[in-house]
Amino acid sequence: MSKLHGFTHGVGLLGAAIATLALGGCPRPEGDPAKSQTRLELARDFLLKNQLEAAEAEANKAIAYLNTNEEAYNVRGLVHHLRALADQRLLEIEGCLTGLDAEALRDEVEKELGLAEADFRKAAALAPDFGEAFSNAGTAALLLGDADRAKDDFEHALAAPARLVSPGLTRAHLGWAYFAKNDMVSAFKELRQAVQFQPGMCVATYRLGRVYFAREEWEKAAEQFQEVSDQTDCHVQEAALYLMKARLEQGLLDDARAAQAQCLSQAPASCVAAQCRTASFSAGGAR
Repeated sequence: MSKLHGFTHGVGLLGAAIATLALGGCPRPEGDPAKSQTRLELARDFLLKNQLEAAEAEANKAIAYLNTNEEAYNVRGLVHHLRALADQRLLEIEGCLTGLDAEALRDEVEKELGLAEADFRKAAALAPDFGEAFSNAGTAALLLGDADRAKDDFEHALAAPARLVSPGLTRAHLGWAYFAKNDMVSAFKELRQAVQFQPGMCVATYRLGRVYFAREEWEKAAEQFQEVSDQTDCHVQEAALYLMKARLEQGLLDDARAAQAQCLSQAPASCVAAQCRTASFSAGGAR
C-alpha cells in the first residue's frame, strides 16, 4: 500500500499546492523585495502550469533577491513535493514496479520529500504565522514516517489559520498522523470533525473509513468507503479496495465483487489493483 495514499487525490496535496498560490506574500525589506516578488509571481505561475523546472528556477531567483522571502521557500518546497508525488505515481499507480526500478524511484521520492520538508521548515521558521508552511512540512514529515513531528506541525498550522489554505484538509492530515501513531480515538475525533465541517471531503471520509476498518466496525467502514467510491471526482482507488475488504469481512460476496470491479476499473496497472485481483473471496479473508 502506498505511503502516499490519501495525499495524491483531488483535494490532497496537489489541490493544496495550487490553492497555496492564492496566499499573498509580504517580503521583508532586506535585499531587493520588488525583484524577489516579481520572481515569486513567476514561480507561482509556472507551478500552476506544472512547469516544475521553471518554477524552481524562479523560486531560487526570488530567494537570491531576498533570502527571507518565506513564500518563495514554500513554493520551492511544493515543487519538490509535486516531484515526489509524480515519482510515486510512476512507482505505484501507472505501474506496480519492483526490483531495482522500484528502489531507485523510492530513493528519489525520499530525496524530494526531504528537500520539500527542508524548504517548508525554512518558510515556517521565517514566519511563525505561516500556517500553510507548517501544514506542508507536516505532510512531508508524515510521508517520511515521522508521525510525531507531523502531528506537532499540523497542530501548529491549525493554531495559525490566517495563512492556512484549508483547515479542513490540515485537520484530516492531523487525524492521519494520529492513525499512523495507532491512536484511533484521536484519529476519529479529528477526522470526524473534518468531515462535519466539510461534508464530502474525499480524503477525510476515506480515512475515517480506515479508522472504522481498523476497529473492525465493518458496516460503518463500508459506508465511508462507499461514499467516496460514489463520488465521480474523488478517484481514491483505495476506497474501492477497502470497501471490497469490508464486504468480504461481512460475507457479502456480491457487494465485494462489485467493489473489486470498481477498483480494477480505476487504475488497472496499479499496486492497489493488484491487491484487488488477489483477494480471497471468502468471508473473513480480506485482511
